[in-house]
Amino acid sequence: MTSATYLPSIDQGALLSFNDAFYKLAQQSNSKLGSTSAVTYRDPKGKIMQVARMGRIELTEVPGRNPDKNFIDYNIDNRQYTKRRFTATVTIDKKNDINELLKDPTSDLLKQLVAAKERQIDRVILQAATGNVLVGRPDAAASSISAATDGVITVDAASGLTYEKIQEVTQNYINNEVDEMNSIISITGKEFTDLMGEDQFINNDYINGRPVESGRLNAGIYNLVRFAGSVTGGAAVVNPYLPEGTTTRKCVVLAPNSVEVAMELGDLSVEKNLNKVNSLDVTIDLWLNALRLEGPKVQVITTTM
Repeated sequence: MTSATYLPSIDQGALLSFNDAFYKLAQQSNSKLGSTSAVTYRDPKGKIMQVARMGRIELTEVPGRNPDKNFIDYNIDNRQYTKRRFTATVTIDKKNDINELLKDPTSDLLKQLVAAKERQIDRVILQAATGNVLVGRPDAAASSISAATDGVITVDAASGLTYEKIQEVTQNYINNEVDEMNSIISITGKEFTDLMGEDQFINNDYINGRPVESGRLNAGIYNLVRFAGSVTGGAAVVNPYLPEGTTTRKCVVLAPNSVEVAMELGDLSVEKNLNKVNSLDVTIDLWLNALRLEGPKVQVITTTM
């Protein structure tokens, strides 16, 4: 009498050549903006819908002794989250996908889904920084206002990202009483190449570092965060991080505490598929809520792709 096994498993011959690693394709696997000073995190527990803001108050000079009280009001300007949900489920066949691949892919799929989550965080932050935002008093319906109406400034660098354009960004921050220290500029390889040609950022007469030798640089006081981006007549990114048009791109400048994010990971699991034979579902369920806290803290540098 011969014995039989009814549980799917990798056969003993295959186990002798079992390879415990998938080749990982080139990809960004960690959020580049999530850990910067530009982002503030809000506890996602509970039903968080909005951020309360108080408008600016100025003092009025009064003459003489015992002046009358100068009553003024303050503006309540709430900002409302736009709730967004992202999910993906991959079904694997325990017979074909495990035995034929000589590898249990579940752990690697979980790593890929986590990497996808990290990339999505950056996209949502950049979209919130440059998109519309819902504002209004708590006793009235919220209205959607554009980035320009909210005070986001656009710098035209269609002819190239130069030292003078970086100085224009600094000037805008100074004139809007925004502390530009520890701000970041999000760019792609095209803009990085432009900046690597600017003497003020690579010449030892201006700086102490060796950016040409190291292949990395800062744009003066600004930290550069580099993302994949499309190039006209060259590379095309299917799902770009920085907003892209037909021939232009928005490089986003973020001062500290520019964007607030509430994030909740609803599910990251491996479960048996109830509708398919001997199959597993690898699932992620992610909630990402983000909003721009203050328009003047964000600038957009428009460049040519």
